[in-house]
Amino acid sequence: MAMYVRTSVEAEQPGATAALRGLLLRQENDLMLSHAALLRAGFRISTNPVAAPTVASSKPAAAKRQVPSSRGRLRALPNVGDDHP
Repeated sequence: MAMYVRTSVEAEQPGATAALRGLLLRQENDLMLSHAALLRAGFRISTNPVAAPTVASSKPAAAKRQVPSSRGRLRALPNVGDDHP
């Protein structure tokens, strides 16, 4: 990530080469910093809240699933490209 920041600063300078700006775009894609890269990786960005799919399992696993966590909010959704739940 630090290399991306350094490349970004250099690419914004007057006289930056096209090769440097191309490198910056490749780094953005590799680090999944662009919307297109996230879509290719299977992530879906939506402003509509979607309930997590549930799977039948044991009681302890079900209780653990109900505990809110930051990981629960960051997940890839299975229906990529479908804007309706």
